[in-house]
Amino acid sequence: MTKLILKNLNLSHYDLILLPGFVQWDAIKLEKEFAVIIRKGPEFASDLPMILNNIEKVSLSTSIPANRIFKISGKNLYKEIVKEQVEIAKNNLGKHTFFINETSSDIIIGRNLPPPIIAEIVNCTEKNDKNILKKTKHYIDSGADIIDIGCVANKPTPDRIKEIIRLIRQNFDVLISIDSMESNEILAAVDIGIDMILSLDIGNYKEFLNIPKDIPIVILPTNIRKAYFPKDPNTRIENLFKLTNELHQMGFTKLIADPLLETPISPGICNSLEAYFLYKKKINQSKYQNIEVPLFFGISNVVELMDIDSVGINGLLASIAMELDIGVFFTVEHSTKLMGGVTELKECVKLNYIAKNRKTPPINLGTTIFRAKGKTSQEIPNIDDKNAILVDSLNPTYDPDEKGYFKIYLSHYNEKIYVLHFSNDHKLLHTLIGRNAEAICKKLIDMKLSYNYYHINYLGRELNKAENCLFTGKPYIQDE
Repeated sequence: MTKLILKNLNLSHYDLILLPGFVQWDAIKLEKEFAVIIRKGPEFASDLPMILNNIEKVSLSTSIPANRIFKISGKNLYKEIVKEQVEIAKNNLGKHTFFINETSSDIIIGRNLPPPIIAEIVNCTEKNDKNILKKTKHYIDSGADIIDIGCVANKPTPDRIKEIIRLIRQNFDVLISIDSMESNEILAAVDIGIDMILSLDIGNYKEFLNIPKDIPIVILPTNIRKAYFPKDPNTRIENLFKLTNELHQMGFTKLIADPLLETPISPGICNSLEAYFLYKKKINQSKYQNIEVPLFFGISNVVELMDIDSVGINGLLASIAMELDIGVFFTVEHSTKLMGGVTELKECVKLNYIAKNRKTPPINLGTTIFRAKGKTSQEIPNIDDKNAILVDSLNPTYDPDEKGYFKIYLSHYNEKIYVLHFSNDHKLLHTLIGRNAEAICKKLIDMKLSYNYYHINYLGRELNKAENCLFTGKPYIQDE
C-alpha cells in the first residue's frame, strides 16, 4: 500500500518522507527505488511535534521508530557530555573536584559533573550476609555508584563493620562509604580502607585528625553529641566554612559539605534549600573562594518522608541539584514505596544533566522517566454508540476451574513474576517464571493449563498488573 501511494506522488519536491513508526518493515528498499530520503517517524502521532522540532539533532532510521531513536540519542548524548566534562575535570583537580579513590575507581566528584549516587543499606550492621549482598547487588544494578553501610545509633559494632566491608569487596567491585557518628566504627572502617566517611561534625572531627588525609569526608554544621542542630541557614553555612577551613589546615584534601536537606512541611524544606542557595552565593565572595568544596544532597530525607510517588520527587530534586551543581546524591530504598528509587534517580540525573549542558528545560531531550503518566495520547475515532452494548455491571459469580487455580507473586529484586499452578486439592503442579505478562499468559494457554475463558481473562488482567508493578516498583498483591 505504501509503495502504491508513493508511486502516485510527485516526490521531487520533498526532502524527507516520514512513515508511521509502527510500520513493520525496513524502508531502505523504498528509499533506493524512489531516490528520496524515507525514514520511520514516531510510533505515536502525539510525538510528531517533538520529532519535527528536533529533527536536525539526530539521524532518523529506515527501520527504528523515531521516538526510539531519540531515546537512544539521549543516552549517547549523556555519555558524550560526561566524557567531555570528565576530561575537563581531570585537568582541574583540587579541593572542589577530586577522585573518590583514584586507585580503585574513575568516579570524580566536582564541578559540572553528574553527581554520583550513594545508596545506603539501612541498619546494615544488623543484617545477615545474604541480605547485604542481595541489597548491594540490587543497588549496583540500579545504578548506584557508592554503597553506604548504614549503622545503628548507639549500638557500635566495629568488628561487624570490618566484616561487611570485606564481604562487599570480595563479591563486588564498588566504592563503599560508612554512615556513623561512632568513632570506633569509623576508625574500624578506616583501618581496612573505607572509600568515604559520612559524617563528621564540629563535635567529633578532632577524634579523626590522624586518619589518612585523602579519604573523602562529608562534614555537617552540627554537634550531634550535644544535640546542636542549627536552624538558621546562615549559621549552618558559617559552621561549614569554619569546619572546612579547620580541616584544610590540618591537611584534609577531600571534603564534601552537607547543609542538610530537610523534610517538607515539618521541619520544612524551604529553610534547608535556602542554606544550599546561600552556600553557592557566598562561595563566589573572595573571602570564601579558596574553601569551596562539593555539596552533599541527602534526598532520602525528602523522598522517604512523603506519601507521594517517588519518581516525580526525584525528578524535581535532580533539577534543583543540577542548578546548584551538587557534588553527590544520597538516597535509600528502605521502605516498599521507594522500590526502584535509585534507578529513577539515576535516570533523572541523566535527563537534567543533559538539560543543564544544553541550557534548556528538561524536556524533549531523548530521555523520559514517566512511570504512571506519559506524553502520548490515543486518537479516538467517531464511534456510533446507538447499537452498542452497554456493559455497566460486573457478574461477581465464580465457578472453580476444573484444571486448578493460580497464585501470582512478584520479586522486584530478581525482576521476576512467579506463577504457581495448583490443583483444586492444593497440590503444586507447575511453576512458571518470567517478566513479560503476555509471554507467560500465552505459555499457560500453550500448556493447556486452563480451558476456562473467564479464568484466562482473569489471569491476563492479573499478569498485566504484575508486569506494571515490576516496571513502576509498586508492590503487587493478587486480587487487590
